[in-house]
Amino acid sequence: MATLDEARAAKTGLRAAVSGIGGVVGIGVAPEFSGPIESERPAPGVTLQRVPAPGAGRVNVLAQQVAVDDLPGSDGGWVLQVNVVDPAVVDKIPEEIGDVSVRVRVVGAVRAG
Repeated sequence: MATLDEARAAKTGLRAAVSGIGGVVGIGVAPEFSGPIESERPAPGVTLQRVPAPGAGRVNVLAQQVAVDDLPGSDGGWVLQVNVVDPAVVDKIPEEIGDVSVRVRVVGAVRAG
C-alpha cells in the first residue's frame, strides 16, 4: 500500500515507462479502492452545494469541493492509474513502479458530439 507522496513520486517513472506506448490517454494517481469517489449521501458534517448545470434547464448537479489529500483509499492506500483507449496495450503497461501498484483502465476514445 503506497502513500500519496510515494504514488506521486512514482508517477514520473510510470510516465517514462509508457511514453512509447500508443493509446495511453491519461496517467495519474488514484485512491486504491475501485468504487466511485462520490456518494449519493454526503458524509456526516459535509454540506453539498447545488450548482446549476450549464444548458440543462431544471437539472442541478451536486458538487462538493474536496482536497485530494482528504480522499484516502479503502485502507488509505494510493495507486497509479493509466487510462488507455486500446485494450491491446494493457499487457504492455507495468504492474508496478517501485512499490506502487499500477491500475489500467480501458476508457475508449474521446469523441466530440
